Amino acid sequence: MIKAVIFDLDGTLYDYNTLEKEAFAAVGELVLEKIGVSEEQYAEAFGRARQEVKKVLGEVAASHNRMLYFQKTMEFLDIRPLFLTHEMYETYWGTFLDKMVLFPGAREFLDELYERNIRIGICSDMMAHVQHRKLMALGLQDDVDCLVTSEEAGVEKPSPEIFELCFRKLRFKPEEICFVGDTYEKDVKGPIAMGMQAIWFCPEGTQDPNQKKEEFTCDKVSSYAELKALFESRYFIL
Repeated sequence: MIKAVIFDLDGTLYDYNTLEKEAFAAVGELVLEKIGVSEEQYAEAFGRARQEVKKVLGEVAASHNRMLYFQKTMEFLDIRPLFLTHEMYETYWGTFLDKMVLFPGAREFLDELYERNIRIGICSDMMAHVQHRKLMALGLQDDVDCLVTSEEAGVEKPSPEIFELCFRKLRFKPEEICFVGDTYEKDVKGPIAMGMQAIWFCPEGTQDPNQKKEEFTCDKVSSYAELKALFESRYFIL
């Protein structure tokens, strides 16, 4: 029987890709206004900055830190980094958090899990304080029983240690937990390897065209209506 459902956060409970683009565009407008570089110059510098941070830091939570991205963007533009970096960071997250909404049907599904006494966890690759802010913005502060970030775990998905920390916090066996996420390697293959059930949440238009068809061996849904129906037909009775 399923006693807990762990969700990935970004791209699973809300539309991450759209908000990322809108927040990035808002920062671009700020940069163009303040220092007069072209949109192309900003985009090129930001791309280099993000790549450099990830290359230097590797697969750790800090490699997602927008403050580092923006600081290095200023450096690549040959601008003193303290001039605008903090304002860029606040503009990015202010835009992002103000526009966050749950995917349609997510609220209803979470309510059903609560009514069935199924605990809810979040497991995400990111810094803890940012994910706390996102969950508050989504109104989920009273819903989440367990939060694990890669910052706390010291590793990112699909490393076993991050899932093991979820098990310890939830105090359930892997076979009693179902993981729901939008990234096949991290949110499906990783949890299955750890003994959990896993469901690939894949909204229309987000499927990786390079994903091998023979790997589509898990349950796969494109909406929370489909996810709810799948649980009612299969997972709630395990």
